[in-house]
Amino acid sequence: MTLPIYLTILGTIAFLAAVIGIFGLFIVSRGVARFSTRGVINVFLWLIVFAATALIMGSAREYTSQYSVTLSGYAGVMPWVVWWLRLSSVALVGVAAMAILMNWSKRSTLRGGTWLLVGLAAMFVAGVASSVLGTKPEFIHQSLYTVLLMLALALTPPIAPELVAVYAKRVLAFLLYGSLILALINPEHYVQTGYSGIIPGFNFRLHGLAPHANGLGPLALLYLLLAYWVPGKRFWHLLGNLVALVVLILAQSKTAWLTALFTLFVLLAYRLSQQVSMEMKSARVGWVTTLGLGLFFTLLLSTLAIFVTANPLDTISRIVTADSELSTLTGRTEIWETTLDTWRRAPWFGYGPTLWDVDFRITHGVLAAWHAHNQYIQALGEAGLVGLGALLLYVGALLGYGIKFASETRGVSLALVFLMLIRSISEIPFKMSVLLDVSFLVHFIVFAVLLMLVRRASGMREVPPVSGWNDAALPRTA
Repeated sequence: MTLPIYLTILGTIAFLAAVIGIFGLFIVSRGVARFSTRGVINVFLWLIVFAATALIMGSAREYTSQYSVTLSGYAGVMPWVVWWLRLSSVALVGVAAMAILMNWSKRSTLRGGTWLLVGLAAMFVAGVASSVLGTKPEFIHQSLYTVLLMLALALTPPIAPELVAVYAKRVLAFLLYGSLILALINPEHYVQTGYSGIIPGFNFRLHGLAPHANGLGPLALLYLLLAYWVPGKRFWHLLGNLVALVVLILAQSKTAWLTALFTLFVLLAYRLSQQVSMEMKSARVGWVTTLGLGLFFTLLLSTLAIFVTANPLDTISRIVTADSELSTLTGRTEIWETTLDTWRRAPWFGYGPTLWDVDFRITHGVLAAWHAHNQYIQALGEAGLVGLGALLLYVGALLGYGIKFASETRGVSLALVFLMLIRSISEIPFKMSVLLDVSFLVHFIVFAVLLMLVRRASGMREVPPVSGWNDAALPRTA
């Protein structure tokens, strides 16, 4: 009697799964058809944010030193969170696949963003090559998911890039407000005490709804950059800017502060260059502009001189190690050396996608290092020269489009790219094998903004407003 019961249960589960799958596909297809790019991008952003938030809230967070915060691993995650992450991944992949199929079937011509897509394809091919030809071949299916999401966005009709900024600001505001509110409700889980920062009297550090404060700081900075480009005049918009600034300070992420300073220089240089260009056209250069440019380039050259006269590797090490979760262990320079030694054994295709996984860390005796803490060294160790070349191609495309649309975005497009590039010194913001994470969220937002900018520049018609989707005036008010 046991076997028939088991077969009945399994048959019932299979039938219900098939029915749910059919209804799910129907609902997704209708949603994609009705809301088009607006719906797709909002589903992507909110599902990633909700999953990343659930992972932080449902995990056992530990503060192992004054510099370090870790999540206690997959075993420490609540069961409902594990299922939520699985369902989120399935939903994201399902929506992305449906968007790709529906838009591909239309055979519409999409113009613009060629180099961006070529760079993305190169990174995916390099990852697959290292999975097959690396020292330790293994395919990580999450790396396919992230590419699917970005490909789905690339195949959907373009929308105004300002709308992307508006939608991104909403999800970022959710994370920033949530970080502060939860820090007040349960500070033991979201705030690290006994931290020795550079701000006198601040012996605590806000980690909030991010795996680490170094991941929370860039979220606040990204919000401020988007708010500068697409500002809002209502009270809650101004309050959002204040909250982002407070979070940026309380996170005490020196990497984020350095990035904020550099992006501020970029925005200032753009404003000054625009003013100089206007004054040069009228054959007059104001003394204020001249003084400002002189001060800016003096500071820039002085910083470069200090950096060059010192040992560059030692300088970078001292800057990032002060904010490293590994400061009390081996330091990041040792991690870099270990990664480079691993790369030298397989220079073309590297170690493979499992670089710095649990087995690798145990083998090399560095249990706290989750990655190489440098995007370019990580690419070299993981996928060899092929992977590094693909990364440089993709970064070059981002930088080129960032420069191209600096005038249209008041310098923000270039600042967004530098947000990624400077973080690449000590983190790996371009990691493609992690889907439900705030780092990929930042990457996806920057990719979406640049893609929609280049699509508009190519003359493509943007998706018109949808009835019931009140966003026609958002670029002016949000």
